[in-house]
Amino acid sequence: MFTNFFKSFQNRFKLQTQILLLLLLSTVVPVSIVGMYGIFSSSSTLSKLSKSELEEELSDEANKILSFLDGVSDDVLFLSKTPPIQGIARTRDGGGRDEQDNLSETAWAKQLETIFTAMIESDSHYIQLRYLDEKGKEIVRVNSDGTKIKAVTEAQLQNKANREYFTETMKLSVGSVYISPLDFNRENGKIQQPYTPVIRYATPIADSAGIKRGIVIANVFAEEFIAAFEEGQDHEDGMIRWNEGEERLLINQDGYYISHPNNEKEWGFELDHDHKLEKDFSAEIVKQILGTQEGIIEHQGDFLSYHRVDYSPEQPEYLIVIDKIPEISVFASVNSFKIAASLIIIISLATVLPMGIFRGRQLTNLIEQLVNSIFTSSQQTFSTMTQQERVASQQAASVSETTTTMDELEASCRQSAEQAQAAVSAAKQALELSEDGGKAVEENLEGMSSLEQKVEAIAQQIVNLSEQAHQIGGISQVVSDLANQTNMLALNSSVEAARAGEHGKGFAVVANEIRKLSDQSQRSADKISTIVSDIQKSINSTVMVSEEGTKTAKMGLEIAHKTEQAFFGVKDAVNKVVLNNQQISLNLKQQVDGIQQIVEAMDVINQGAKETASGIGQTREGTEKLNQIALELKRMV
Repeated sequence: MFTNFFKSFQNRFKLQTQILLLLLLSTVVPVSIVGMYGIFSSSSTLSKLSKSELEEELSDEANKILSFLDGVSDDVLFLSKTPPIQGIARTRDGGGRDEQDNLSETAWAKQLETIFTAMIESDSHYIQLRYLDEKGKEIVRVNSDGTKIKAVTEAQLQNKANREYFTETMKLSVGSVYISPLDFNRENGKIQQPYTPVIRYATPIADSAGIKRGIVIANVFAEEFIAAFEEGQDHEDGMIRWNEGEERLLINQDGYYISHPNNEKEWGFELDHDHKLEKDFSAEIVKQILGTQEGIIEHQGDFLSYHRVDYSPEQPEYLIVIDKIPEISVFASVNSFKIAASLIIIISLATVLPMGIFRGRQLTNLIEQLVNSIFTSSQQTFSTMTQQERVASQQAASVSETTTTMDELEASCRQSAEQAQAAVSAAKQALELSEDGGKAVEENLEGMSSLEQKVEAIAQQIVNLSEQAHQIGGISQVVSDLANQTNMLALNSSVEAARAGEHGKGFAVVANEIRKLSDQSQRSADKISTIVSDIQKSINSTVMVSEEGTKTAKMGLEIAHKTEQAFFGVKDAVNKVVLNNQQISLNLKQQVDGIQQIVEAMDVINQGAKETASGIGQTREGTEKLNQIALELKRMV
């Protein structure tokens, strides 16, 4: 079917028209297909890249919040281990005085106030730091409004035994941290004005006997990480606006807005209104956002990118950060690429097609000139045919005489050919065996060289092992010294900071630096573990290299035996070649006489061949076909 269509196409259109049509089909169609596929493939890749960048950006925001809150947890645990807290517990057991340090409860409380004050001065996001005894009564409390720090007097201290954060914290084991839901700060049961978002971190305290003696709690100014989350937004008329319609939301585990472009929708669970996520989005979207860790949802021409912040994995509370971004903003670069690619394709076709048409016309003109030349040459060729027939007759007679002579040579040549073949086979066998012997010797040398290198590798591995062992000794000594210094400095700094009162605030900072020194000791210990692991790997590598050296030595011995056997075979094969060549020499003497007769006959053939060479290839049948082709080409063009 395709063949018939092709013949019909050839008959219907001239060659020039056919070339132009093929040019159009070979440029427009492939370029269009490749261009459209390139646009589709690139657009898909850019779309995936844009979504990936959205997820990565939002993940960074979530990690900033989580990093902020993790630092608070570390601070609370640190405060729970300060000496004044244990001193207060001892004074209560000793009837109002600490027998160990001979200090009263009031003195210890003053030292704890100093530590709390130093902590708030160093970290401005703390609103309150408190120590509550096992009955919920505040023993020490230091407040801050962001500009002024104040220690609360004993008359103003309250009992918080009925508060959820106290009861829940007392249920925890020592070393665990309770994290409250994010809400507004309250004083005497009422929401503080202006609204102050807080999150509370608390940990239980136990005395030397393991009996719980209260809690340490920190009220954290949550507006600090909320403001960082909203950083870069423009506040106008109570609205938060992002570039090109982008909005950023922060919600809690129940879907209530903590941060929203419209301030009136925020803190619904505290201000008794029902503005929450389910009011603005479908139930399916709300379920997906509240029920999964992270993802991207397409919604009414927008992308909703969300990421959960689990600041308390052991408690049900969590936050979710959401970015609402118009699709047109995300795919702006994709759309620009599509327009640019389409313009490039159109411009390319507009440039290539006129040039192709011009070159096609030049090609058809050249073909027409070639057709005329072929037609003229075929007419001249036909006139030489008669002379070639005469020369061919003379050559036939000479060939007949040559045939008789060749018969006489046939028997002798056959025998020579058989013996020559035997000689060739023996020579090939000798060559192959020689090559095998050379290869075997080369392999033997390479094996010995490899053995030498691997032995050197073993020595190098042992040197590395020795150096790393020395490093372990040095680092172990550093870790031991750092650990001893850290313990002594931590104890002395805490006690001296407490005793110094107002003049010892700087020691609280020293205590914090000592804690960093402890971290350095831990990293040194980790480094020791890494080096020990490297030493083990080096030992294993040494064993493996030794085994490989042994195998290589055995292989070299086997290769040496192969070499000896190969060269014995070469010797026998060469002897056979010598005998066969001697017999071939005798046969060739018999062929000399016959060859002389062939030379005389071939002289006649050679003379006829010279005359034939001037008109070779110009036979009558070929000339007729050439004429037909020339006429057909002339008609097509």
